[in-house]
Amino acid sequence: MPVATADGWRCVECHGWDYKGNHGIKGISDRQKTDPTAIAALLKDANHGYGELLGESDRLDLANFVVSGQTDVRKLFELARQTKPAAANSDKAYATLCANCHGLDGARLRQMPPLGESARQRPYEVLHVALNGHPGGNMPALRTLGDETVAKMLAYLQTLPSINLAASIANGGRLYDDWQVHTGGQRQALPHPAYPPKAYYASAASETWRCKECHGWDYKGNQGQYASGNHATGIKGIRAMAGAEPVKMMEYLRSSSHLFGAVLKHRDLQDLANFVSYGQIDMDSLIDARSGQSRGDATQGAAHYRSMCAGCHGLEGRFVAKRHVGRISREDPWHAAHNMLNGHPDDTMPALREVDPKVISDILAHMQTLQERR
Repeated sequence: MPVATADGWRCVECHGWDYKGNHGIKGISDRQKTDPTAIAALLKDANHGYGELLGESDRLDLANFVVSGQTDVRKLFELARQTKPAAANSDKAYATLCANCHGLDGARLRQMPPLGESARQRPYEVLHVALNGHPGGNMPALRTLGDETVAKMLAYLQTLPSINLAASIANGGRLYDDWQVHTGGQRQALPHPAYPPKAYYASAASETWRCKECHGWDYKGNQGQYASGNHATGIKGIRAMAGAEPVKMMEYLRSSSHLFGAVLKHRDLQDLANFVSYGQIDMDSLIDARSGQSRGDATQGAAHYRSMCAGCHGLEGRFVAKRHVGRISREDPWHAAHNMLNGHPDDTMPALREVDPKVISDILAHMQTLQERR
């Protein structure tokens, strides 16, 4: 077995999306137009072991696909390459057949990458799914529309946009803050298995699942030196992971050390990975690490605050936030800076990360001057 996981039991893992073989294992293309009952019997042998895993009707369906359902996806891919999407009118077919679930831009479903990205990176897989539908889903199978229609559809899908990296990074920053709030998911009732028991406090088990709880608002690890209510975990931060491949980060997030594959959708994992890889800011450039004072100009920041922030937070910083923004900015400026850069979880606050960093530090400096009034 080439892959020692549940994926190793998938037919595609051994035989490929083009049915030509994978991992050095022979494909199934030479089994076309053979006897389906013989293929069904083959599925029960020692090499396959599906006798007890699949019922007789499922084995026969799978055998009928092998014998009669394979399509030359490489040929369809070449046809798609030669197709001019604008002339194929596939946009109309997509808008009526697919957009209700996937959205007109192909990015509505967070359980998967945007369709445009998948169609460009994994065209054979997309062709197979377009022809046959999704396992366990209600997506229609388009094979009766003809190979040429499906090839033209692939050509159109390849024109759809990829994920917006800036938006993904900002969303990942909000997930880093509190993914349970941001995704509207059920808050965890048990502490994260990897969270140090000495730092765990029973009244807030869900807090132990927040990325910031272990890795800190400055991303250097939570040593408990900030007055943010966090317990010292002794866990190192994520600064060393800046610049890592997001795909590798997604694997790490799914691993037994984090377990986020069980609680986050594909796109959430992708956004969080993009934040770790590309979205971390050197907080020392904004905030003096010893004093916690912003390095910005409070006078300049006052003008920016009045035009960009006061509409929601008020001129004195008393509105919207759970705590007075002046108090947050003084007690935990790293927290305030993170939220300014990425926005709040499950909130409409804009992410200012594409704004000049000096503007961020200036606004933070002004916020640190705002005083609570009783």
